Amino acid sequence: MMEVLAFQRCESMEAVEKKLKEMEIEYVRAVVEEGGIQVDQLFFHDPDAFMIEICNCDSLPVIPLAGEMARSCSRLNIRQLVQPTQIHP
Repeated sequence: MMEVLAFQRCESMEAVEKKLKEMEIEYVRAVVEEGGIQVDQLFFHDPDAFMIEICNCDSLPVIPLAGEMARSCSRLNIRQLVQPTQIHP
């Protein structure tokens, strides 16, 4: 199983890339474009072999949920859906 930890809202991918080079950390740079929206990504491994992803994913549009899904996520409905759990020794 591959473990990945991703961070978004990177203000300067160039600064992160520069720091990785300074620290002699191997990395892979990727650019994903879909529908005219571009996302830059940097991937590298930490000392425990976890894959780290840094991206400027905040450029992706936020699409609100609609219909039943949106209603089920409201605070009122969550309170109604969550049932107390009883723990038995």
